[in-house]
Amino acid sequence: MDDRRRSTLLSVPYDGEMATLLLAHPMFLARSPDEQAASSPYFPLGILYLASWVRENGHEVAIYDGTFESGPETFVDALAAHNPDVVGISALLPTREHALTLARMAAASGTAVVIGGPDPTLDPAPYLAEGAVDVVVHHEGEQTITRLLELADANALTIESLVDEPGVAFRSAGTIEINQPRQPIENLDELPLPARDLVDMDRYLHLWETTNGYSSMTISTSRGCPYSCTWCQDAVHGTNFRQRSPESVAAEIESLKADYTIERLRLVDDVDAIERSWFDQWAKDVVARNSAIPFEALNDLQRQDLPLLDVRDSL
Repeated sequence: MDDRRRSTLLSVPYDGEMATLLLAHPMFLARSPDEQAASSPYFPLGILYLASWVRENGHEVAIYDGTFESGPETFVDALAAHNPDVVGISALLPTREHALTLARMAAASGTAVVIGGPDPTLDPAPYLAEGAVDVVVHHEGEQTITRLLELADANALTIESLVDEPGVAFRSAGTIEINQPRQPIENLDELPLPARDLVDMDRYLHLWETTNGYSSMTISTSRGCPYSCTWCQDAVHGTNFRQRSPESVAAEIESLKADYTIERLRLVDDVDAIERSWFDQWAKDVVARNSAIPFEALNDLQRQDLPLLDVRDSL
């Protein structure tokens, strides 16, 4: 990468056009027997939300989706093809090592390296121990990653600029600094729809149908969980439960039905709608749009009398 376009922290600052972002999903189906056994190859919905938010805010964004790649070595080609100023990598505990491998490759190419997701939100330290990682974005990421790009645009993506910036963790003078979380997005209807056009949706749908016998797609209707279960008490979206309006979700389903052939939807929220009235209104809205598609939850539901619920066994 040309030094004039580098935005790496503590290196030659970015200068010129708006900073570009490459988001990476380091889950390689070919390298993950557990994922193969689970038979649930859903696209990375979280980074598709990030991509659509960043794009709507004026920045160029691309996605490296490792799902169908042979392994991390193919990331080199994506870096060369997109020539990003900032690389953002999403990480779960099972993908931590692959995420760090991609981070080293990105740093070697001269980009700023940002990592986010559930695992670094829980504990940024293992990621910041890797010198290739410049910043950890913890908790909800849309506003924070956009802010980092704005700093790059202003020639100000430096350690000093991060001191008072919420939602980030970074190294400073040999110690790890973890700033307070950024206030989450309250009105989820303000979120643009996930940038599904940036991944190979047809391949996902074909694989899902081949593996499971029906076509399915994930959607999210809410964020946050008001409970305090030990396994996710510091989850990405926090404890503030927020839900999209039934009308917003119905409009998305209408769009999905027009663009794709799907038999079922899977709700992947931390908590399925707490109020029964939400489901009732949602069902009315999708029926009014002639867009009703049965749904299943991420886990088995205790309630099985909900409108549009598909009660076949969930994975």
